Parts: sequence; structure tokens; C-alpha cells
Amino acid sequence: MPGNRDLEILKHIQRYCEQAETAHMDFDYSQEKFQSSTTYQNAICMCILQIGELVGKLTEQFREEYDQIPWHKIRGMRNFVAHEYGKLDLDVVWYAATKSIPELKQFCEALMQ
Repeated sequence: MPGNRDLEILKHIQRYCEQAETAHMDFDYSQEKFQSSTTYQNAICMCILQIGELVGKLTEQFREEYDQIPWHKIRGMRNFVAHEYGKLDLDVVWYAATKSIPELKQFCEALMQ
């Protein structure tokens, strides 16, 4: 069982996963709208940024114990969004937002039950 610190961080990660889901609902889960709307892109990228930042705060022990989650890749995506924003591959961001973030949300929910 994760420690209190890790559980608290997971709650925040889950919250950002839910905010990404809300952004999708607001834009009808439309990849076309995502490609054309900087508002949609910014909402998703902010969630990715925050999730990646929080992943960096999880204990090393937790990340090792739950290594089925690609923590390093999540952190890398955060760094890419933060430092290479003008060069983002929107297809990669879309994949993260529609596949990876929902999977991470499910992981958080299952762990906190």
C-alpha cells in the first residue's frame, strides 16, 4: 500500500486526469477541434504539465513498486510540453490525452479504493 504522501499526490494526479476529461467533453472529444483550437490544446497541455510535475514528486519506492506505469515517459512528456511547446506533435499529445491519461486515471482510482 502506498504511503500517505504518495496517495495525496495520486489524488492530485487523478484530479488533473479528470480535468483533461472535462476538456474533452467541452470539445466533444473531437480530434479535429483539438487540432484547430489552441484553447483545447492549452487545457490538455496544462494537465499533462501538472501530471508530469506531480509524477516527479512520487517517491522512488512507489514508482519502482508500480513500474507498470511509464513514470519516466510521463515526466518526459511534461518536459517536452514545457520546453518544446512550439514544436509539439499534436498527434502525440492527442494520443496521450485520449489513451494514456485515461489509463493513468484508472490506475489512480484502483489504487485508492
